[in-house]
Amino acid sequence: MPGRVVQPGRVVHLSTVHHCRDNRIHNKECQALAKAGFDITLVVHAEHDEPDACPPLVALPKSKGRLGRLLGGQRAAWRVLERLRPALLHVHDPELVPLAWLWRRLHGAKLIFDAHEDLVAQIETKSYLPAPVRPVAKLVAKVLVRWADQGFDGIVAATNDVAAGFRNPRTVVVHNYPWLSDFPLLEPAPGPGRVVYAGDLTEERKLTFMIDVVERVRVQRDDAHLVLAGRPLGGAQAALDRACSSCAVEHVGLLPPPEVPALVASASVGLIFLEPLPNYVRSLPTKLFEYMAAGVPFLASDFAFWRQEFEHWDAGRFADSSDVEACAQVLLEMLDDADARARMGANGRRAIEQGVNFEAEAPKLVALTRELLGTAG
Repeated sequence: MPGRVVQPGRVVHLSTVHHCRDNRIHNKECQALAKAGFDITLVVHAEHDEPDACPPLVALPKSKGRLGRLLGGQRAAWRVLERLRPALLHVHDPELVPLAWLWRRLHGAKLIFDAHEDLVAQIETKSYLPAPVRPVAKLVAKVLVRWADQGFDGIVAATNDVAAGFRNPRTVVVHNYPWLSDFPLLEPAPGPGRVVYAGDLTEERKLTFMIDVVERVRVQRDDAHLVLAGRPLGGAQAALDRACSSCAVEHVGLLPPPEVPALVASASVGLIFLEPLPNYVRSLPTKLFEYMAAGVPFLASDFAFWRQEFEHWDAGRFADSSDVEACAQVLLEMLDDADARARMGANGRRAIEQGVNFEAEAPKLVALTRELLGTAG
């Protein structure tokens, strides 16, 4: 039997893992629901509450370590839910599945699980997990995914591949395409030799490799330089400090989302290299779409799935991202051919304008949210 009555029409998006300005959660999904007129609140780790923000943000206290996040973070989240009493709870972390299920059992609320990635395959990318622990972690991941699939009212998946892992009849795909409105059409003005990467800085995302590629190119083009925007994670700070001591690399830090489009638009080429891990080789990287939206050609890892999904747009090039020399040669060719860059940049921008944008994705999230609120109570 449900306990305390929920607030009709109230929606809470909850994460104890993601950044308070996470691109998918805050900048896309919550913004889309706020624009559609929903009573939406984001509950996430942050420095302080932001009651006047759009959407309003309730801050969870920072937890020390993963165990602290699992225990203290969830207790804090439960207390916030008791205060807000949402009729629809939309969670973004698999570890929140049991908490959300219990909330539903006690309060009769509706539940959505947001599958950003293939959770089971993602285990391979977790460098902090020792190899002997990974089989157990995969088993736990499978249990949580199945629990959400069978026990939640809807699933929102970031890609078709992720959605294929669910049987829930209310599974919808909401791609991580950029808001077209965030990328106003500007006259291209790429900085000579300027290469950009915007995103988390890790070795799984080929930080050192990117630096090595640009340094190789710089031997033949002394204006070649790499601008990095993002957070160094997983021990990447040392490599970043070494690289920034030269003229080849500049780190501008973690930029507020509104500042990212201008940075990307200043590039001659946008880089997106990833290790060939199971959760990466069939991903749809947000940064690649952002380069396209800004009219900037990309240079990307030569994964078969990426070629299948992106090559027909002729918006960039692919190279073997295990081979520094091969990637440096392709990047040098791109920097030397302004006409080809202009053509590819225009092609990418056209694809975004013709429907590869979040304006086209948001109605699917809005419709699912509205449907579940209509059946709440």
